[in-house]
Amino acid sequence: MAAFSVFYPNHSCIMNKHHFHQLLSRYRSGECTEREERLVNQWFALIDDDTLNAPQSDIAEKEERLWHAIQSKTRLVSVPEADNKYWLFNWRWAAAAILVLAAWAGYQMMHLSGKNGTHIAGVSGKLISQMNTSATPMLVKLPDGTQVTIQPQSSIEYPAEFQSDKREILLQGKAFFEVVRDERKPFLVHTGEITTKVLGTSFWIDQPAAGNAVEVSVVTGKVSVFQKDKEKEAESGDIMSGVVLSRNQKVKYTPDNKTFIAMLVDQPVAQAAYKNAFVFDDARLPQVTKMLEKAYGIEVVLENKALKNCLFTADINKEPMFTQLDLISAALNASYEVHGTKVYLNGKGCP
Repeated sequence: MAAFSVFYPNHSCIMNKHHFHQLLSRYRSGECTEREERLVNQWFALIDDDTLNAPQSDIAEKEERLWHAIQSKTRLVSVPEADNKYWLFNWRWAAAAILVLAAWAGYQMMHLSGKNGTHIAGVSGKLISQMNTSATPMLVKLPDGTQVTIQPQSSIEYPAEFQSDKREILLQGKAFFEVVRDERKPFLVHTGEITTKVLGTSFWIDQPAAGNAVEVSVVTGKVSVFQKDKEKEAESGDIMSGVVLSRNQKVKYTPDNKTFIAMLVDQPVAQAAYKNAFVFDDARLPQVTKMLEKAYGIEVVLENKALKNCLFTADINKEPMFTQLDLISAALNASYEVHGTKVYLNGKGCP
């Protein structure tokens, strides 16, 4: 990846293009801190222009011009060793470069600390960085065959080769994972303060901005979501440390109060094998709810035993899950509520 650097006695500072585009994206969306905004304004001063005032079609071209301007203005100028043994700067642009780099160094310190120490331990060499700067999803295939669909303005980092005992990557933003199963090597995704661990499954992770809440939702299989360094506590049942999710379940982790809130996804999807299984003719309610549980991987609780005697007749194949529950409830003069990852059906029941 392209990078620029400026050297002066006993110091160095390096910025790569990935971070450059990431910060400009935050600037355009109004998500920059005051310190970040000052940094970007100093960049704009180098070309006497303002990307915010540009038409959408010109933004990419102006960002590229800005990147080259920063590189050219911070390039070293050398003199023959016989005349001087030190690197010299053009004094005018040296002042601008130092201001920019000082601001950038401050931003980097703040940005990295915001990751809460996110790193991949035991990995030698640089990580491969993939950032989606386009307006459409970007597909990336990892060394093990796992596929990651990175959403716009999101990024991942991963090693060229995974370790012998685990597969780890870093995520900023939102992405969909289709993980190749390998029981010998669990797959771990680090996002902010939490880690998502799987053997092989498909799921979403979404953190709109650094430091914000993180949401993990499962499409197939199971995942374990826990605070970094608290995997054992989560596995022992400590819900303050983490949770285990099945398909059609999601969890929201809030860094401010460090809590996990598990719930159902907004639009549960039935397994393909049960796509046409929702045709009932005088079926007892337990049979109906059992089919819902198998198809969606959720638990349906009948709060009144008398509901077990109720019969249901209907073809609800083409309806989404919550509409199916609405129709079942209406037919039986019952009601339902969702608490956490479970559905509770209540009503007078049938004789």
